[in-house]
Amino acid sequence: MKLNLQGKVALVTGGSRGIGAAICRNFAAEGVHVGFNYLSSPEAADELAAELQATGVKAVAVQADMGEEASILNLLERVSAELGPIDILVNNAAVCPGGPMESYSWDVWDRTLRVNVTGAFIACRELATSWRQRQAHGKIVNIVSLAAFLGSTSGHLPYDSSKGALVSMTRALARELAPEGINVNAVAPGMVKTEMVIKKLDANLAFYLSRIPLNRIAEPADIANIVTFLASDAASYITGATIDATGGMMMH
Repeated sequence: MKLNLQGKVALVTGGSRGIGAAICRNFAAEGVHVGFNYLSSPEAADELAAELQATGVKAVAVQADMGEEASILNLLERVSAELGPIDILVNNAAVCPGGPMESYSWDVWDRTLRVNVTGAFIACRELATSWRQRQAHGKIVNIVSLAAFLGSTSGHLPYDSSKGALVSMTRALARELAPEGINVNAVAPGMVKTEMVIKKLDANLAFYLSRIPLNRIAEPADIANIVTFLASDAASYITGATIDATGGMMMH
């Protein structure tokens, strides 16, 4: 199978750790030049950029807040200036506050939707406009969640709602952009071994495994492999799809 990714430029939001970092590594292994943003921990971001560069590709880490339009526009400008026109966008950045419904303030709800949905929209809007002007066949992959369909058992209402909105946005954008040959898809992971959930897994691994037909917790690389495929020419006939990457928890 030919992915034809060599020499392309990808932007991965929230790419400095977890699933985002795994996606960056996968792209670099395929010869993709990679830009990614981070909100904090510049040392870790710089280390990842150096790791990617060691594979022979160009890479740049940019501090950017995906909840602020000016910051997103600066991110796009920096990545394009240093790596060239962006061909692939992966909207991975997200915040995930926890607690019961009554614990969420306006500010917490608003911040979650701004980062997880509005920030993704701004990046899509800017790049899709550029692709249309250049008559380029760009690729967008949105990272959503099992929680968009089933909700969270541990209480993450703003996050769950935002991921549901991102699923709908994926379909709407895919339909609008299809005539220009721009593919827009999503990946819905279930439980993935990242810093965000490792304490839960350590405390009750048997419970989480009992819910997963494949009987294992996903590694970030499992999700990155699907994203890489969707960003490639091999997936050129797929658009508007949300890929179930839950180990069988959804089966839809």
